[in-house]
Amino acid sequence: MNDAHVSGAAVAAPVESSTDPTAVAYDKALEALAARQQDNGAFAGEVVWNPMLVCQYVFVCHIVGHPLSDERKALIRRSLEVQEYPDGGWGMLPVVHGERGREFQGNAWLFHTTLGYVALRLLDVPADDPLCVRARAIIERAGGVYELPTWGRIWLALLGLYPWSGSQPIMPELWLLPESAPMHPRRLYCHMRLIYLGLSYLYGCKVVAPNDATLDAIRSELYPRGYNVEDFERFSESIAASDLYEAPAPALRTIFAALRKVDTLMPGALRKRALDKAMEHILFEFRSTDYVCLSPVNGFLFCLALHASDPNHPELAKGLEGMEYWVWEDETLGTRFAGARSDIWDTSFLLQALSEGPATDRARNIAAAASRWLPTAQMQADVSGGARHFREPAYGGWGFANENHPWPVSDCTAEALEALMRIEDSGLADPLGHLQLGRKLAAVEFILQRQNDDGGFGSYEPRRGPMALKHYNPAEIFGNCMLEYSYAECSGSCLRALAFADRELGDAMPHELRTRVRKAVGTGRNFLLEQQHEDGGWLGFWGVNVTYGTFFATSGLRAAGLPLSHPSFARASRWLVAHQREDGGWGESYLGLLEDAPHDLEAGEPSTVTQTAWALLTLMDIAPHEVDAIDRGIAFLRSMQREDGSWPPETPSGVFFNTSVLDYDLYRQIFPVWALARRMGHASLRRPLTLG
Repeated sequence: MNDAHVSGAAVAAPVESSTDPTAVAYDKALEALAARQQDNGAFAGEVVWNPMLVCQYVFVCHIVGHPLSDERKALIRRSLEVQEYPDGGWGMLPVVHGERGREFQGNAWLFHTTLGYVALRLLDVPADDPLCVRARAIIERAGGVYELPTWGRIWLALLGLYPWSGSQPIMPELWLLPESAPMHPRRLYCHMRLIYLGLSYLYGCKVVAPNDATLDAIRSELYPRGYNVEDFERFSESIAASDLYEAPAPALRTIFAALRKVDTLMPGALRKRALDKAMEHILFEFRSTDYVCLSPVNGFLFCLALHASDPNHPELAKGLEGMEYWVWEDETLGTRFAGARSDIWDTSFLLQALSEGPATDRARNIAAAASRWLPTAQMQADVSGGARHFREPAYGGWGFANENHPWPVSDCTAEALEALMRIEDSGLADPLGHLQLGRKLAAVEFILQRQNDDGGFGSYEPRRGPMALKHYNPAEIFGNCMLEYSYAECSGSCLRALAFADRELGDAMPHELRTRVRKAVGTGRNFLLEQQHEDGGWLGFWGVNVTYGTFFATSGLRAAGLPLSHPSFARASRWLVAHQREDGGWGESYLGLLEDAPHDLEAGEPSTVTQTAWALLTLMDIAPHEVDAIDRGIAFLRSMQREDGSWPPETPSGVFFNTSVLDYDLYRQIFPVWALARRMGHASLRRPLTLG
């Protein structure tokens, strides 16, 4: 087995005139991708989620008095129409519009259906509109909105459609705790931390929008027997079965009961101090991100907090404008808010794919433009004052989104660093895309700072809180959202990048840093070996599911020097081969994320090209002798490719917090390209790092 690195330049035969079907498929795919490359060189596919966010946007605009144009209203209604489930409501999982028509992932949730119904009515859609009629029928069958999850209760409470007494107490006074306190919010996962920062301000003020005729009408429709606060008391701990993923533990419910009593006795002066401290953090997040925030969820809440503190707050308009960063909008699918943008992530994967494929003119053109842009998205300074607001050092990192989003992430940095170094080695990069040594070392340092004590890697931050916090999850509809974990995917990405940087930079890397890198690679390798599932793969956290986790984990272990003869690779490849489907592809269901175990798609559902590409990339890396499985998988990818070189919509394969399925629009275009490139170039035989 030849372990020498084979660069893309070593396989430079032009494919335009080739009759090899894999080469033809590869070139057609690049042609389709070239048409989607942005003017700045980046690639950005929509990360499609459910319509929860656009509904919250409507709520915010109503509460703060921000008028929406008739065109925007119509496009929001359109987005709800195309995301409607067959039973007439909305849910956590996105509806995919493919060549077989609409594909859906389950039954309506009370939470999303209620948000959708209220948003439509706030947009002046009449109650007898078919969308409203079908949604209201689901609400009525649920016995009303009494059993909404907490986050739904809070959004309704802001409109005076649910009593604040019926929600969990989210005390702003927690921000006044000593930073060493086990329950200080700084210990939470950053998304939860900032969402609960906004919620704590709104709860502390018990914000309620002024009543009006529209809200009166909605209230009468949601509560046809009358809105009586006493009716809510018996539902204080009851969540609709359609929505509940993880009920708050008994200990947490006891804490909530105590805090409700404390809240009624809270001295006004202390509450004001707490609200002032929360607002200090809110304004920092707004200003340090140019008002786009970590996500639109906390951005919406922060806009409401500013309005609650001062309806004429001079920064409220900037906050509302910042939320436009997250908008995707067209006449076909309407107005959507993405929970994330993925420019850096998508572009990094495509550059790595190109580095393994033939050096054609088309590949050179795509890579040159992408490699010019990607360095511009690296953080070249820390966030000023970030430490006072619980921000980790950002210098040297890349985020998930683009250069306008200063929240860098471990695996995004790892993939971007490796992509730029590999494309430079391949000869496809533009000279302007060659990172200076100092910037490469800064990225290495950034990655090291995200490693946890167990050897695995977190995402935005290393883990700050004790694992016991996992058992105090108040979110009900999400799981594993309280703190940073050590993720198989992040760990695999980080090990690959660190090992590659160590090998490629050699003595140019300072001795002390190189020593730390090799120690991190060793402990990270041990972590991944310990995390292998009994079935042979690795469970995913950010993707569906074992196919995804195994792709990242094995590539990290391979780069970290684990020999191909190691039994962990044999177990992983056996699992993949055993789960190859009759059509030659692979396909897992998101249900595996709910069960912490593999869960195949139903027999009648087609395999996905995204998961097939992950499986192929893994097998070509750790089990190239599985020729039959690899050939069948490549044939499946070719068979699914459309005439224009792209691949059609399919079952979504992204996920977070167990329940939140995402459709990454470019996954099904980029990962098949990578698999085809590797099949032609065999560049997966990348020289592993030899630890001392």
